[in-house]
Amino acid sequence: MYEENCPIPEGRCADLGYRLAVYEAGHALTARAMGFEILSVTMLPRPPVLESDKVLHGNSLTALASVLENRCIELFGGQIAEQHACASASCCTGDVARIDELTRLIAGIEGDRSAEEIWFELEDVAERVFADQRIRDAILPLAEFLYGEVEAGRPVVPGAQVEAMLDDLVGPRPDRSRKGLRRFLSRTRA
Repeated sequence: MYEENCPIPEGRCADLGYRLAVYEAGHALTARAMGFEILSVTMLPRPPVLESDKVLHGNSLTALASVLENRCIELFGGQIAEQHACASASCCTGDVARIDELTRLIAGIEGDRSAEEIWFELEDVAERVFADQRIRDAILPLAEFLYGEVEAGRPVVPGAQVEAMLDDLVGPRPDRSRKGLRRFLSRTRA
């Protein structure tokens, strides 16, 4: 049933463990592009988790909406990386449901955009992350590193190791004074 709409990846990407590593690499690369520090990557199926330093700045609904937008962009990064590296995105992943739920929350908080408008805007932002050739070139080496950690019996990868790898692959983290969607948008519009 699903194979008709979503072909099963071939080659190395047919290995679910490797595909999860590609997916998590996409989350990490997206978080890095937005200026977030990677705290850890937990490579256990259902669901693997990237923990980054998103913080609610202020006590307002606008600040909350910003954190939710940033999380959506990170979530999109996994699918986009998988599409680039494996020529297909996994079907029926939990991230799609999470993004849907988060965009509906954002729409409810803001009240002036629909969940669909927010979805497409945030997906476009995540796509812009992967327009950078350095980011695309980093997907496979970072995935290989994460996959190797799991194979060596270390499914929780400390953020410092991921950060060091990202420094080598894509350079230092962007300016942390303006994190997230607003900073990323202002940088990519130029």
